[in-house]
Amino acid sequence: MSDFEATLKRLRTASGLSQVEVAEKLTSMGVEVTNKAVSKWEQGATKPDVPTFLRLCKLYGVRDPYAAFVGSNADLNALGLQRLNEYTGLLMNDERFVEITEKPDTAAAELPEPRYIRLYDMPASAGTGVFLDYADFITIEMGDCVPSETDYALRISGDSMWPTFEDGEIVYVRKQETLRLGEIGIFVLNSEVYCKEFGRGELISHNGDYDPIKVSPYDAFYILGKVLN
Repeated sequence: MSDFEATLKRLRTASGLSQVEVAEKLTSMGVEVTNKAVSKWEQGATKPDVPTFLRLCKLYGVRDPYAAFVGSNADLNALGLQRLNEYTGLLMNDERFVEITEKPDTAAAELPEPRYIRLYDMPASAGTGVFLDYADFITIEMGDCVPSETDYALRISGDSMWPTFEDGEIVYVRKQETLRLGEIGIFVLNSEVYCKEFGRGELISHNGDYDPIKVSPYDAFYILGKVLN
């Protein structure tokens, strides 16, 4: 465990919060996470994204993230130090996390409230698609490049859709149960999850090394949504 993960755990313990309580409080702050995600942060399996890290600092009462997470004996590499500097800069420039000493300019235009969506890793199996309700996920902020009708995001696994999508690329999905021929979607076929082009009786890969996957009337087949990017 590195100093970063150890500090997360120490701050949570000092706050008298369990991992379940942290997940609940973050959700009430607009960043929906599970207690499994909190556990993974403290184990170093994953790291919180920027919006979640900012709210963790607020939840734990951290006023100086650099001092709290770096200090004089930190074991972070150059990339880790750079990331913490970015987090610190975001904290210091966000009025939600700093003391306001002057009355804000009410004439200034108000920025729209950020919107957050769930980002899932492509699961090996998914039953009938209920993984969208129960699988582990992280919450990410929707940037300007994310289609406004996005319901959730999914990280592609494998190269079967190359060159349209690369392994590890994030796709943005709108929930719907039907697709037109030629549209790219997320499917569950006999408990396996796929990102493919919808064909006539088959699911089509864009990588020529992969044959189309036939869909028969006897298969358990579900359409989970349409890929928007």
